[in-house]
This record gives sequence, C-alpha cells and structure tokens, in this order.
Amino acid sequence: MIEPIVLFGIQFTFALLAFALIAAWYVWPRLSPLPAAVALVPLLWVHVFRVVGGSILAPGSVGPGVPSEFREWIAYGDLAVAALALIAVIALRAWGARGMPVVWVFVVVALVDTVNAIIQAMRFHVFDEPLGFNWVVVTLYVPALLVTTYLILVELVRGRRTA
Repeated sequence: MIEPIVLFGIQFTFALLAFALIAAWYVWPRLSPLPAAVALVPLLWVHVFRVVGGSILAPGSVGPGVPSEFREWIAYGDLAVAALALIAVIALRAWGARGMPVVWVFVVVALVDTVNAIIQAMRFHVFDEPLGFNWVVVTLYVPALLVTTYLILVELVRGRRTA
C-alpha cells in the first residue's frame, strides 16, 4: 500500500505540471499582450472560488482526527483570500490600473495563507487522516492556485501596459 503523503506528492506534482503547461502554452500567450489590469482579472477569478476551502468546516467533511485548529486555519484563510480576490476583480474592473494596489494586498495575503496551510498540514500530519473531498481540493485545485498566483506575481512585477 502506498503511503498517503507519497500519493499526495504524486497527484499534486502531476496536477502542478499539467497546470503549468496549460499556463505556459495557452494562458500566458493570450494574457501577456493585454494591459495588466485586464490580464489579471481571469487569473484572480480562479482564486474567487477558493471559498471551497471553507468546506473543511462542514460536518463530516474530514475525519475526526483532523484538528479543529487546522480546519479553522484553512477555512478562514481561504475564505479571506477568496473575498480579497473578488474585491481585487471588482477594483480592476472599476478602476483599471488604479486597482493594482488591491491586487498586491490580495497576492501577499494569498501567499501567506498558502505557506501557512503547508506548514499546518505538515505540523498536524493531516495526510494521514481521512480528508474526503478536501483531498481533491488539495491535489487538484491548489496546484491551479499556485500556478495562477505565480502568473499574478509575474504580471505585477512586470508592471507595464496600463492602457
């Protein structure tokens, strides 16, 4: 039988590679010529649905061995980041390039939340516990979040094309 952390590593790495290739071959070539305020919007939409992380608080969604402290860190962090992503989308649509500071706030909070989630997952050994649907979230959706976060950072650092 394969250890859960090994299975996680295989699935996570495969999905990360797949999303990186999709980004490199299809997403980035279409977004890079656009003004930054326009290119960032579809990337941020991926993070708006981070509300799915809140499902870890639903009764029975994970095994009883997953500590409530961990579940709360994950759920409330993801809900906050999802809200910031939506605010950033609205700011960019309403204010154009003047909404970029909101995107910076979003990406900093998103990165802190992601790093914290990784640390807490290792601290609490959650991959040894039943995670239900949350296993799919972590092995399929989180790689997409990482790739789009990277693209958002690249776009922000490039900081050009305001028209």
